[in-house]
Amino acid sequence: MDFEFSQGLAALAGIIPLTIIYLLRPRPKNIILPSLMFVRRISQNLLDSRRTLSKRITDPLFYLQLLALIFLSIAIAGPLIEDVKADAQKVVIIMDSSASMSAPDRINEAKSIAIECLGQENTITAAESIPVLLAKSLSAKDAETVIDGMEAKHTPSDIPRAILTAINEKENEYGKIVVISDFETWEGRAPETYIRIANTKNMELEFRQVGNKTANYAIVDGYLKDSNDGTYEYTCTIRNFNDESVKLDVLMESGSDSGSGTKVSNSVQLAEYGSQQIKFSKIPQGISTVKILNEDAIPCDNIACISIPEVKPKKILVLTDSDQAISRSPLITAISLLPDIDVDVRKDLPEKLADYDTIVVNSRYKPLPSHTVKEIVTSAKNGKDLIVIGNECLYNSSAMHGLYSVLPVDIKSVDKEGSHTIETVGSGKNIFDDISFSEVYLRKLLVTIPKKDAAVLVEAGEAGPLVCMHNINEGTVIYIGFSDTIETDAWNNFATTPTYPVFWVKLLRYMWGIEDISETNVNTGKYQAFDQTIKIKTPSDTISSDFVYFDECGLYGLNQKTIVVNLYDSAESNTFTEKRLNLTGENGAIQKEDLHTVSPDRSRKYLIYLLLLLLIVESAVMLRRGII
Repeated sequence: MDFEFSQGLAALAGIIPLTIIYLLRPRPKNIILPSLMFVRRISQNLLDSRRTLSKRITDPLFYLQLLALIFLSIAIAGPLIEDVKADAQKVVIIMDSSASMSAPDRINEAKSIAIECLGQENTITAAESIPVLLAKSLSAKDAETVIDGMEAKHTPSDIPRAILTAINEKENEYGKIVVISDFETWEGRAPETYIRIANTKNMELEFRQVGNKTANYAIVDGYLKDSNDGTYEYTCTIRNFNDESVKLDVLMESGSDSGSGTKVSNSVQLAEYGSQQIKFSKIPQGISTVKILNEDAIPCDNIACISIPEVKPKKILVLTDSDQAISRSPLITAISLLPDIDVDVRKDLPEKLADYDTIVVNSRYKPLPSHTVKEIVTSAKNGKDLIVIGNECLYNSSAMHGLYSVLPVDIKSVDKEGSHTIETVGSGKNIFDDISFSEVYLRKLLVTIPKKDAAVLVEAGEAGPLVCMHNINEGTVIYIGFSDTIETDAWNNFATTPTYPVFWVKLLRYMWGIEDISETNVNTGKYQAFDQTIKIKTPSDTISSDFVYFDECGLYGLNQKTIVVNLYDSAESNTFTEKRLNLTGENGAIQKEDLHTVSPDRSRKYLIYLLLLLLIVESAVMLRRGII
């Protein structure tokens, strides 16, 4: 038998002195003596007893202490007990949930194999473009329920990443990892290369392949080109994954289902394993789709959605105390540059506030009346977009304090001293990526603190946010800490810089959900984080989260913008391949090898239990004798 610390067996040498002590220990005798000779005779017998070596030891305490010494020395040495990994209690199921697994019967076959491989303690992971942990440390019965509810998503597959994540998890040591997939495609190193890595970490890695050759046709690529007339040209690539030629019917639909929508039909003749590009012109703003009408193995790659942001006319109300008849403020000049924008500048609230899409409050010296503030707050709470400029009135006027309830920041004080570094943060780094604030200096500003769930886009260090936003119902409220004046006593010089108009154009387009085409047309498997919790409408559900994972083809609604998600993955659409996993030769031998693991922990645990039992028995014997 092997030991973890064989030097610990040296403690067995303690048996020798223990035995000698019990062999030479004086034993009391019953002696009948005359009373006058008691002292002399008892002394002589005592001396004789010390010099006599007993032939046997009958004291039970000796055997108890002997066993305790043996168990203690063995526990210190730590005997290594072998355990066959095939009987592992911990099982990690990694099931491929990518788009290719939606081919007929593949996911159902994978579920059956997964249920067969369950152990006493089970972890379930879905291998998509990222590993998705579905359950951890479940019993076989509960794990079976989770597996039954799994379904194939529309993403690429990253099997190696899921394997490596499971291998690096310390809790999976001495466990078994079962990977179930069609192994059509993966990122990085081949999965079988991880067998040895798993073995070195006391884990068994087993691969189970599902799926047979299945004919499939797919839209594997697509891109848009601006026609510079308000429309776009769309070019897509259609591929035949089959060893037979095929004629495919393709339909492009744009606009609504009413008479304003358009439909364009096309036919494509593809040779075996062939591909062809198709172009569609005059794609209008809004959502359009291109479909392959022929039925095949994977439905999600037969549809490509197109999202071209709609630029709808907007009407903006600017409430200000400046006299626009004398000179237009930089703010009015900037927002007037946007196409299809109607800017109405007033000092008082109009009768029909509902006619405006966005309200801008920019009062510097004269505050708005209390009833006007109340109407603006009510409008914002009902979903109207609101922008408030931070200046003197907003802090000094009690009437303007009525706006505080809907602002994304809490206003604390006015900062008149010190230098502040202006930086873009969070989503602001993408929104204002080509805007430099290095030339902007701040003489004064309102010190603010962002509220919970507010998104800070631009900040001035410890002074707090300069651009901050949050959502109320379906609307957006934005606080701007930059004043728009160019006078000598202006709080800052931002309005005099060349990037000031660009700043407002980008901010308004972001607030209205007018995104670049590259941001509204994405591939599955991507994910995006937000600075705050938002309402997300997926193709199958509606959730509230600060994170979105594009794992389905179709339309995603994020606040006021629509994003279309397509597969566009020729490797994932190719379901007509032979087995790609290489488990022949050395790889196969490694996978089938029974892994033996050795550990001293189990033996030590039981030895310690026996030691405790011996101590209890020994204490009982000594207590009975009156020794303790």
